[in-house]
Amino acid sequence: MKPIDFRDAHFESLQERLVGRRKAVYWAWLTHGPGTTRQVAERSGIDILSFRPRSTELYQMGGIRLEDGQENGNRTEGIYRARDVIEWAGWVEDRRASLSGQLQML
Repeated sequence: MKPIDFRDAHFESLQERLVGRRKAVYWAWLTHGPGTTRQVAERSGIDILSFRPRSTELYQMGGIRLEDGQENGNRTEGIYRARDVIEWAGWVEDRRASLSGQLQML
Protein backbone atom coordinates (compact mmCIF):
# COMPACT_ATOMS: atom_id res chain seq x y z
CA MET A 1 0.00 0.00 0.00
CA LYS A 2 1.11 3.53 -0.71
CA PRO A 3 1.05 6.32 1.91
CA ILE A 4 -2.01 7.87 0.29
CA ASP A 5 -3.83 4.53 0.64
CA PHE A 6 -3.22 4.54 4.39
CA ARG A 7 -4.41 8.12 4.65
CA ASP A 8 -7.64 7.28 2.86
CA ALA A 9 -8.21 3.89 4.42
CA HIS A 10 -10.39 3.29 7.40
CA PHE A 11 -9.90 0.22 9.52
CA GLU A 12 -13.18 -1.20 8.22
CA SER A 13 -11.96 -0.97 4.62
CA LEU A 14 -8.80 -2.87 5.57
CA GLN A 15 -10.92 -5.55 7.23
CA GLU A 16 -12.85 -5.97 3.98
CA ARG A 17 -9.57 -6.96 2.31
CA LEU A 18 -9.18 -9.78 4.81
CA VAL A 19 -10.69 -12.60 2.78
CA GLY A 20 -9.69 -16.07 1.65
CA ARG A 21 -6.07 -17.06 2.13
CA ARG A 22 -5.14 -13.73 3.70
CA LYS A 23 -7.77 -14.25 6.40
CA ALA A 24 -6.55 -17.79 7.04
CA VAL A 25 -2.98 -16.54 7.40
CA TYR A 26 -4.06 -13.77 9.79
CA TRP A 27 -5.85 -16.33 11.97
CA ALA A 28 -2.76 -18.54 11.83
CA TRP A 29 -0.69 -15.64 13.19
CA LEU A 30 -3.23 -15.06 15.97
CA THR A 31 -3.36 -18.74 16.84
CA HIS A 32 0.21 -19.94 16.28
CA GLY A 33 2.36 -16.82 16.58
CA PRO A 34 4.62 -15.20 17.45
CA GLY A 35 7.42 -16.67 15.40
CA THR A 36 9.18 -16.53 12.07
CA THR A 37 7.07 -16.97 8.96
CA ARG A 38 8.50 -20.47 8.59
CA GLN A 39 7.67 -21.44 12.19
CA VAL A 40 4.10 -20.16 12.07
CA ALA A 41 3.49 -21.70 8.65
CA GLU A 42 4.66 -25.09 9.96
CA ARG A 43 2.56 -24.83 13.13
CA SER A 44 -0.53 -23.87 11.15
CA GLY A 45 -0.08 -26.40 8.35
CA ILE A 46 -0.20 -23.73 5.62
CA ASP A 47 2.31 -24.09 2.80
CA ILE A 48 5.18 -21.61 3.20
CA LEU A 49 4.88 -20.52 -0.46
CA SER A 50 1.34 -19.34 0.24
CA PHE A 51 2.01 -18.17 3.78
CA ARG A 52 4.90 -15.75 3.17
CA PRO A 53 3.27 -13.56 0.50
CA ARG A 54 0.08 -13.26 2.56
CA SER A 55 2.20 -12.40 5.61
CA THR A 56 3.94 -9.66 3.64
CA GLU A 57 0.55 -8.24 2.68
CA LEU A 58 -0.61 -8.38 6.28
CA TYR A 59 2.57 -6.68 7.44
CA GLN A 60 2.01 -3.86 4.95
CA MET A 61 -1.62 -3.55 6.09
CA GLY A 62 -0.55 -3.52 9.76
CA GLY A 63 -2.09 -6.87 10.72
CA ILE A 64 1.23 -8.32 11.85
CA ARG A 65 4.32 -6.61 13.19
CA LEU A 66 7.89 -7.32 14.17
CA GLU A 67 8.32 -8.14 17.82
CA ASP A 68 9.79 -5.33 19.90
CA GLY A 69 13.52 -4.84 19.55
CA GLN A 70 13.77 -6.36 16.05
CA GLU A 71 13.10 -3.30 13.92
CA ASN A 72 16.81 -2.65 13.35
CA GLY A 73 18.19 -6.14 13.86
CA ASN A 74 20.48 -8.00 11.50
CA ARG A 75 18.55 -11.27 11.56
CA THR A 76 17.79 -13.16 8.40
CA GLU A 77 14.29 -13.91 9.68
CA GLY A 78 12.34 -11.69 12.03
CA ILE A 79 10.01 -12.76 14.78
CA TYR A 80 6.53 -11.46 14.00
CA ARG A 81 3.25 -11.43 15.85
CA ALA A 82 -0.34 -10.58 14.96
CA ARG A 83 -1.92 -7.37 16.16
CA ASP A 84 -5.30 -7.93 17.76
CA VAL A 85 -8.20 -6.01 16.24
CA ILE A 86 -8.03 -3.11 18.71
CA GLU A 87 -4.27 -2.67 18.34
CA TRP A 88 -4.58 -2.94 14.55
CA ALA A 89 -7.33 -0.30 14.41
CA GLY A 90 -5.13 2.03 16.48
CA TRP A 91 -2.19 1.44 14.15
CA VAL A 92 -4.32 2.33 11.11
CA GLU A 93 -5.53 5.55 12.74
CA ASP A 94 -1.98 6.48 13.78
CA ARG A 95 -0.80 5.96 10.18
CA ARG A 96 -3.67 8.04 8.82
CA ALA A 97 -2.91 10.85 11.26
CA SER A 98 0.82 10.85 10.53
CA LEU A 99 0.26 10.83 6.77
CA SER A 100 -2.56 13.35 6.63
CA GLY A 101 -0.17 16.25 7.15
CA GLN A 102 2.22 15.22 4.35
CA LEU A 103 2.07 16.95 1.01
CA GLN A 104 0.92 14.79 -1.85
CA MET A 105 2.76 14.64 -5.14
CA LEU A 106 0.41 14.39 -8.09
